[in-house]
Amino acid sequence: MERSPISTSPRRRAKTRSFVLAALVAAFGLGETAATVVLPRFPSEADYLACPGGQAWRDGTRARIDRADLLRRSLSPPRDPALREAVLRLSAQALQRPYLDGSNPGVEAAAAAADAAAAADAAAAAADAAADSMADGKGAQPRRAPPSPPAEVQAAVRRLGDILRRQPMPGIAEIGEDGVQALWGAIERDRGDAARQERLAEAFLDTQRRSPGIAPFTLRNAMERVDELRLADGRRQRYGTQFDYPERKVVQRPIESERAMDAYRAEFGMMPAALETCLRQRLENPYGFLPGFP
Repeated sequence: MERSPISTSPRRRAKTRSFVLAALVAAFGLGETAATVVLPRFPSEADYLACPGGQAWRDGTRARIDRADLLRRSLSPPRDPALREAVLRLSAQALQRPYLDGSNPGVEAAAAAADAAAAADAAAAAADAAADSMADGKGAQPRRAPPSPPAEVQAAVRRLGDILRRQPMPGIAEIGEDGVQALWGAIERDRGDAARQERLAEAFLDTQRRSPGIAPFTLRNAMERVDELRLADGRRQRYGTQFDYPERKVVQRPIESERAMDAYRAEFGMMPAALETCLRQRLENPYGFLPGFP
């Protein structure tokens, strides 16, 4: 029987944990405090064996990786390199934040803010004049409006928003993996309107059905974001990515349709929900990343 690349060797697990810890130290400058960081435990062979379908999933890891690599190679180079370059350039321009007021409104929301910039500046000027007229002369300072995004940022925001609204949204076959990652980055940062972000995230996932090949962690991020938004709105989650931990027991939060959830997850190559729930219960990890999960 072919062994999974997720080794159960203690030496390999220790080496992997050391690598992850080193990455955390490098990324966040943890220094001496890094010794207190608790890393997630890897699911062991015993964990997989104890869960329904666990051994079959574990044994199929190598085949899933090989299929994904073959698909990516078959899609390279992207068939619309000009659009890919435009997406990468526009996303780099549109997601600049020094010109915004810290509210992180997202791509389309930033466009709306830019459209209203002149009116906001005029209103702020009027407010400043009123404040000056009412000041008592003891050093009162007029309020100033936050700086408006430069014209090139506003233009990039609008053009990127046009690309995001395409039906269907461009996929990996057209703009490559880095182009799709850039589009998801724009969607993920669009926190100004929850309904819009959910709509864009679902459109992103629909595109991945039509044009598969994107990295599994990006698909997982998109599905998690949709589920988070649905739950925050009082609805049930669609993809089964959200869990609670009452009385130290991992439980899946309410599901819209278990049959549809299982079909969605299988379509995207995700671990079956029952297996994920079981492994999370065994590892007592209801929320965070778990090594070996898609």
